[in-house]
Amino acid sequence: MILTKEDLDREWRWMFLHCKDPAAAKAEILAIFSEEPGNEHQWSEQDIYEQMKKIIRKYE
Repeated sequence: MILTKEDLDREWRWMFLHCKDPAAAKAEILAIFSEEPGNEHQWSEQDIYEQMKKIIRKYE
């Protein structure tokens, strides 16, 4: 699974409700999760969710 800006704006927008700098948080998230980690590996939804929580907390 990978993320796009549209995914963040549509499906995950609720996570950014209390974020003071959502643009910076989204940019950091997209830098990590816009591509799969390797040829034989994929990000799971759980991986993405847990890491997104950590990143967004930095911007609250």
